[in-house]
Amino acid sequence: MPRYKYSRLLEKLRSSSIFTYSFVKHAVGESYAKLLIHRLRRKGEIEELVKGVYTFKKSPYMIVKAIPMAYIGLGSAAFLHGAWDQVTALTILSPMVSSIVKGGLREIAEYKIILRKISGKMYFGYEYMFLEDIGELVRISSPEKTLLDLIYYRYPFREDIIPKLADMVDKKKLKRYIDEMRIRKVRGWRSIQSLVPAELL
Repeated sequence: MPRYKYSRLLEKLRSSSIFTYSFVKHAVGESYAKLLIHRLRRKGEIEELVKGVYTFKKSPYMIVKAIPMAYIGLGSAAFLHGAWDQVTALTILSPMVSSIVKGGLREIAEYKIILRKISGKMYFGYEYMFLEDIGELVRISSPEKTLLDLIYYRYPFREDIIPKLADMVDKKKLKRYIDEMRIRKVRGWRSIQSLVPAELL
């Protein structure tokens, strides 16, 4: 492959948030695509977020960009919202876990990540947060949805987090989310509602 084309391709990949093996293969052919990605991974220049999806950015948060339906949730969302001061493994919730991506613990850019499956009925209530360290907007559960997810998953530290989240919650939005669970017939929605602090309802 001519050097100038190689340089132009690399420049394009470096300026992208994420890129796929399929894109590189289409640009340079299968054999060279495999060689290029192998070299970049060996040098530690790129991270594989999910199978066939890569980034030059050394941040675990980029995995949210690689999964079409996913958001940062639970303790990780509470931390980013300022409702918890514990730095835990980054938790990502997605209804696509076990279908296009394997769930469980993994490591990206030397950070631990936990991918957990969430019901498609519970996939709502996220917003976009700009993370300055990577210069990207990422999906994250809103304070209201974070509170409900903590109850839904019986998160072990929920009793420490929920009182702090309660100060950030928009009561109307929280009630709307609970109504959304009822309409979507989320299993156990009544139980979840009963565990929401009374002052928020």
